[in-house]
Amino acid sequence: MELKDVKGIDAILEQAGIYSVVSEQLADNLQDFKLKILSQKNEGDYDDVLKLLDEAESMVYKASYNLSLINAKNE
Repeated sequence: MELKDVKGIDAILEQAGIYSVVSEQLADNLQDFKLKILSQKNEGDYDDVLKLLDEAESMVYKASYNLSLINAKNE
């Protein structure tokens, strides 16, 4: 769905709920990436990458939570 197709506050709140789920899935994938790197860590030093992934995961989970609160106002 394109943003131009979203009409009205109810549709916006509904999209926030959808984005909440999508962002949570993204954060879950970032966590999986970290685990995969850790399982192969003997192939190099990736502490900087792990730190960046950790920060990104945290921000995305927070975004997911905030979007879910917005969606909850619609229910």
